[in-house]
Amino acid sequence: MAASESEVAAAAFGVAGRVATTNGNVERMKLRTLILGALALGVIGVAVSATPAVPGATAPPNPATIELALGDAQQVVVVTSSSWTATTATAALFERTGDGLWQQLGQTMTTRIGRSGFNADHREGDGSTPAGSFGIISAFGRQPDPGMALPYRQTQQGDCWISDVNSVAYNRWVSAATCAAPNEDLYATGIGAYRYALITDYNQAATKGVGSAIFLHRNSYAADGTSRPTSGCISFSEGDLLTMMRWLDPAKHPRVLMGPASWLTAPK
Repeated sequence: MAASESEVAAAAFGVAGRVATTNGNVERMKLRTLILGALALGVIGVAVSATPAVPGATAPPNPATIELALGDAQQVVVVTSSSWTATTATAALFERTGDGLWQQLGQTMTTRIGRSGFNADHREGDGSTPAGSFGIISAFGRQPDPGMALPYRQTQQGDCWISDVNSVAYNRWVSAATCAAPNEDLYATGIGAYRYALITDYNQAATKGVGSAIFLHRNSYAADGTSRPTSGCISFSEGDLLTMMRWLDPAKHPRVLMGPASWLTAPK
């Protein structure tokens, strides 16, 4: 019996991951080629997504229609919701083609955002996800590098992201003997949400109180298996997250564009 497109994508995804892990940076190019081919078919999302689509969810708009600065980005992750207060959103991967058009790759994904929804004026601890356009600059996780082009750092005990607005290291990664709240213990959280994560450049200037630790990371789950809203990040099923992480290319200056659909496309 001929393999289905989903089976082909899943096989390519698994083989590529093993090749990249075994042979290092040279073989990561093979991994990206396999993933991009499967994304072009639109089947990787079907093959690995662990999150079902939400009926009536808002489709992510094409970046060409979004009224936010894209800079020189050639890869964009669009995350959007139906309202400012919704805590479930959808996400899609877009890449600029040779003729300058934006093409969606793969399937639309279901994500979770902050427990207070989106906010264009995000503040530390308010439970919202900042709306806007932000660079995706690097990645981390408690697990080994899954085979990606972006810089990746495997966490160790003592790795801590500072969210204390009174600290001189606010919105920075430090090594600390103890990592007490409101700071984030990156290693301890690595058994769940921070198994894998992408770092954005949100508040890279570390302006006190404007917000810290805005990542794209793995979902957290309740006892009944349902995904939970975040404290301000965007979370994905692990399969969707890994697909995205392996697709991202620093040479294409990736960005995440996020906010309610009506706001993303409205003149600013």
